Amino acid sequence: MKNRIIFITICVLVNVCVCSVFAQSNINENQLIKLGKVDSLYSNILNESRRIWVQVPESAKALTNHPNKYPVLYVLDGGEHFLSVCSILNQLSSGTIPEMIVVGIGNFENRTRDLTPTKVEEARGASDWVKDSGGGERFTDFIEKELIPYIDDKYPTANYKTLIGHSFGGLLVVNTLINHSELFESYIAIDPSLWWDDQTLSSEVTKTLSNEKYKDKSLFLSIANPLPQDREESLNELIRNNAQETEGVRAIYDFSMLVSKSKENKLHFKYEYYEDENHGTVPLVSIYDGIKFLFPWYRMRSGFVDVIQNPNSTTEDFIRAVDKRFKRLSDKLGYQVYPEEDLLNNLGYMFLSREPEKSLVFFNMAIEHYPKSANVYDSMADYHLSKKDYDSALKNVTKAYEIDKKDYYKKRMKDIMGMRNGE
Repeated sequence: MKNRIIFITICVLVNVCVCSVFAQSNINENQLIKLGKVDSLYSNILNESRRIWVQVPESAKALTNHPNKYPVLYVLDGGEHFLSVCSILNQLSSGTIPEMIVVGIGNFENRTRDLTPTKVEEARGASDWVKDSGGGERFTDFIEKELIPYIDDKYPTANYKTLIGHSFGGLLVVNTLINHSELFESYIAIDPSLWWDDQTLSSEVTKTLSNEKYKDKSLFLSIANPLPQDREESLNELIRNNAQETEGVRAIYDFSMLVSKSKENKLHFKYEYYEDENHGTVPLVSIYDGIKFLFPWYRMRSGFVDVIQNPNSTTEDFIRAVDKRFKRLSDKLGYQVYPEEDLLNNLGYMFLSREPEKSLVFFNMAIEHYPKSANVYDSMADYHLSKKDYDSALKNVTKAYEIDKKDYYKKRMKDIMGMRNGE
């Protein structure tokens, strides 16, 4: 369907920044009320039922000539962070990052047991709260052998996977990267509890990071300010402070230095200190920054934009530019990525008024990839109307009506017949 508001907006924005053409909201009215759904599975490894939350992109419902499938982002402490992650993805996944399935893993109970990779008798001066610690490896087995296969079987997943965790969850994220790096392609550890067990993971990382198994792997690690707001200090000041309250910061910093100095491991790594955020407020900004860090190659490159902007570009140039972009994305993600319907549709309308033959390229591509969508045929009808080819326009709107019996298409059929008959 021709969305005149989007069309006018595109025409204005293209003179400022062509990238703005591709900004589309993925949130529909239902998503404004509810994000994702509750699911669960029984774990034989943990001997208990585990609650999960799952959000699948709306575009999974699109009628295409190819299967829709998506990378999966797993979030520890899903009860705390699932909604934040979903909201950030819905905002960013319009040409900035790939659309993804989000799986939130509940850790309301037995959190210390599940998220700590080693058993300790005492931590931070007490023993009672860590008596069940050390179940992280078993919990990782649950994720690998039960949860991931369950999600892959039930939802339209691709192989590319990301793991996010905060605090103890961040500790498990780092442990997974070090000891089970094959499970995920990218990792976000938010203010992780790397002080655990006398910084045991820092000791392990020196043994493992010289291995090239981290090629094509990414880790974003954030550090919060542990001091009260009126005592904000720089990271350099904190790591020189030997008080117990800065133990966590020093542990994360030490780990980050070990990773940063080990260049041969090929790990795509970044750490960020948030002076104005504490342990409780740092997750939201870390998720946002971390997800952008993981997918810098997903954004449209200047070469693609230059081809679109260049008035001398031919239709063949357009086809090559689109093919090149989506081949690159496919190579990075490890599965075939196809041009989005909105992208092709909006590019078609961008050229419709001034260079309709170029718009035809994108409308044809939209029909090729989305032959079961009424919208793409309605857009093609607008191309034929621009050429005053009423018979072809009527044929395409009729096709749209056959797919989707909306009154809008029925009225358009009547209007085009009137144009054809000179009414």
